[in-house]
Amino acid sequence: MRLRLPRIPRRPGPLLLSGVLLGVAFPPFHLVIPSFLALVPFAVWVAGLPESDEQGRREALRGGFFLGLIYYTLVFYWLLTSLIYYTPLAILAFVLPVLILSTFLAAGSEAMRLVRGRLGWPVWLLLPVFWTALEWLRGHLGPVSFPWMQLGDSLATTPRLVGSADLVGSLGVSFWLALVGGLGAEVWLAWRSPVAGPGGRASATAGRRAGSEAEGALTGPRRRLRGPLLGLVMAVSLPIGYSLVRWSTLDLRPAARVGIIQPDVPEDVKMKSDAATDSGMTAFYRLSADSLLPHADSVQLVVLPEGVFPVRIERIPSVGWPGRTDIARAVQRVARGLDARILYGAFGTKDLKHARYALYNSAFLTDTAGRLIGRYDKHYLVPVVERVPFIPPAWLDRLQYFGWFSRGENAPVFRSDGGRFGVLICYEDVFAQRARLYRNEGADFLVNITNDAWFGRAKPWWSRTSALWQHPAHLVMRSIESRMGAVRSANTGISEIVDPLGRVSHPTALFTRAAFRGTVLTTDGRTLYDRWGDVVGWAAALAALAAVLAALWRGRRSGGALSAERPRPGAPDRPDAPPRTDTDG
Repeated sequence: MRLRLPRIPRRPGPLLLSGVLLGVAFPPFHLVIPSFLALVPFAVWVAGLPESDEQGRREALRGGFFLGLIYYTLVFYWLLTSLIYYTPLAILAFVLPVLILSTFLAAGSEAMRLVRGRLGWPVWLLLPVFWTALEWLRGHLGPVSFPWMQLGDSLATTPRLVGSADLVGSLGVSFWLALVGGLGAEVWLAWRSPVAGPGGRASATAGRRAGSEAEGALTGPRRRLRGPLLGLVMAVSLPIGYSLVRWSTLDLRPAARVGIIQPDVPEDVKMKSDAATDSGMTAFYRLSADSLLPHADSVQLVVLPEGVFPVRIERIPSVGWPGRTDIARAVQRVARGLDARILYGAFGTKDLKHARYALYNSAFLTDTAGRLIGRYDKHYLVPVVERVPFIPPAWLDRLQYFGWFSRGENAPVFRSDGGRFGVLICYEDVFAQRARLYRNEGADFLVNITNDAWFGRAKPWWSRTSALWQHPAHLVMRSIESRMGAVRSANTGISEIVDPLGRVSHPTALFTRAAFRGTVLTTDGRTLYDRWGDVVGWAAALAALAAVLAALWRGRRSGGALSAERPRPGAPDRPDAPPRTDTDG
């Protein structure tokens, strides 16, 4: 029995081009044009799929999977290169998402072919509906959800262009970019084809006409070009126009004066809890004394990164763990010296009795006297790394470093002297619904604490993966969606402050110890996105499902034949007939 490898599609060029454009649309490449053009080749490829036989189905599945392999490998390669140093599970953490998401894209490509053939949907409608539905699905897969770097996030480095996110969210921006891509494909198809309309195919005989017949044949395509071209201009200009107006008219106000500490503890040190705690405490003392204590009256909240003290802080009576009172006393001294609240990352616990306890990736908040007044337990755990999906954490007790965190259920909104804030730990900033929940509960700003040391090393330079720049881009989108500021404290950088317009200030260098002070801004009132949420994503998912069901139902009624066997509008009724124009009766 021979192993048959999947074949590449017959027309791989457009898919390869789309995959590469999608890859360079995201940070660290600060490019704008690829975000708008990336899906044009893919849409042209979809329009050229065979529609009425088994060949079309095979080609759609192969092509979608091929595009997914290119796209998701370029975006997620860091899962392998950054984690392989610590566990062989990194191979699983990389291969599974790429294969699963590529399979989704293959199914989406076949669904688009089916709906286009049986229901006659144009490419400009197919692409945004199905692309957005697939991205919505990526963020709603329960414990394996991973909405990292969706298309709308690619413009986070140019926040002036994506102000419409406060209306429709990041998924709405994805819909917009896919719509632009679909309309761009329609313009290309209308320009390239002298007979068929947008999304159609040229007649084999039309290109061989001469004289007045050839001149007349060009009249229709010119008219057909006007519609998609006008639609393309409007689709690009209207959202950008709204964004520019919001950019110049949004009223901002101060929310809190914050101090950010970046201790820069290497990941190989953080794997040893005692050494990591000592390094984190040393950096905490020195940076506080050098950068914050001389300006103590200008700081209301001090933020340290995720897991700066990777130990169990609290007592666990059932196992005889006394807690780390030394850390509590050290934090207390700094809090009193600064007269500020301190938020820091450590391990939270829940005593389950019978010599058992649950472990959490937590953020602890103290008051100005250093007393513990609040704790947040991370809700969205990184699949495989923090929790292996569908497997109880107790089964993984012997697996060092990975898979044994429990999921937090609380979502408290904390207070500082300046305002209220919600905490996002690590990659929780990729989940728009979490930030939206905080805003609707009264938060004035977000605090994201993270340990991005996973994503690279100081030396050699090429060990620094794209995730170091991709991760903070999500926080920019969260700030724009809810028009509230955000504070980011990362162990090895990038630490920064983001304002409600998406502008970044005080960005730190990677792999350096740093501390800085700044004012986080906010706005009054909730945005339309805060009120309605991901309505664009839900609508796209429902529309895609309804379209596929309608296409399947029509196929059953017609015995499986696609409507492509009927002439398209503007195409000749017979192969030897002249093409119809818009003036034909």
